[in-house]
Amino acid sequence: MIKNQHIPIMSNEILSFIHNKKNLSILDCTFGGGGHSKKFLELGHHVTAFDQDKNSFRIAEILKQKYKNIIFYETNFKNLDIIKLDQKKFNFILLDLGFSSLQLDDKDIGLSFKTNSKLNMNYLGGNLNAYEIINHYNQDDLQRVFYLYGQINQAEKLAKYIINQRSSKKITTNFEFIEVLRDSGVNFRSKKIHFATQAFQALRIETNNELNNLEIFLKKVHNFLEINAYLAIISFHSLEDRIVKSYFRDNKINKNKNLENNRFWGFEILTKKPLTASRIEVLENNRSRSAKLRVGKFIN
Repeated sequence: MIKNQHIPIMSNEILSFIHNKKNLSILDCTFGGGGHSKKFLELGHHVTAFDQDKNSFRIAEILKQKYKNIIFYETNFKNLDIIKLDQKKFNFILLDLGFSSLQLDDKDIGLSFKTNSKLNMNYLGGNLNAYEIINHYNQDDLQRVFYLYGQINQAEKLAKYIINQRSSKKITTNFEFIEVLRDSGVNFRSKKIHFATQAFQALRIETNNELNNLEIFLKKVHNFLEINAYLAIISFHSLEDRIVKSYFRDNKINKNKNLENNRFWGFEILTKKPLTASRIEVLENNRSRSAKLRVGKFIN
């Protein structure tokens, strides 16, 4: 039996957009621990869910025993167009870009800097992992990863120090990498968060190709939205949020000139500024503190 302690982020804010609506067709693009999908199912909506995680598949099977109106596909959200959906479109699409509590607690994945594990951070099943990056990337590539994805100003200094340290001994675990970060002399500008957060974020994004997956998804998602459907995206750091913000801005209705099937399409932006978790939610679930929710209504 899987012990599911996943708490869905900003569920009240998400549900507020479909208040009093019945029998919606909803696509949960990142099922994770199933928290959001369970909320939708409890309200009687029909849910299609995606996730690559094996634990997510098992949780979905458990939900199916109680709720018959859920379909689960074991795939990454970027692949929404290769699933045989029979030309199905949705009234509400949710993309939660955070990783689940199950993934955070999984020592084999090693996303947490609070628990020692082998350097991995791959939760999407690709070939690349954090060990390969840290021990085999050249200086230019290390600098690129830490500067672009970790927003570390002294990325060059950090890259040089890592190469120096690995020349005498491979860096194999999260705690070993944290010690390298601690001794590097780099200013991580992390007064409110753990000093290793930026570097871990950078490795996770590179390992899982996170930003590119988001870009691929955004190029396709309008094909799966019904007229007047909602697209809701939760991001957790500025790099993701910048992409999402630009997508809605560039495809705002009356400005978008993308003609498809002889029809104009675009979004009415419902969140001029991103919604954030309430103070009470942050106290109950610290992971929600950095969440930003943007929502658009699809006009076609």
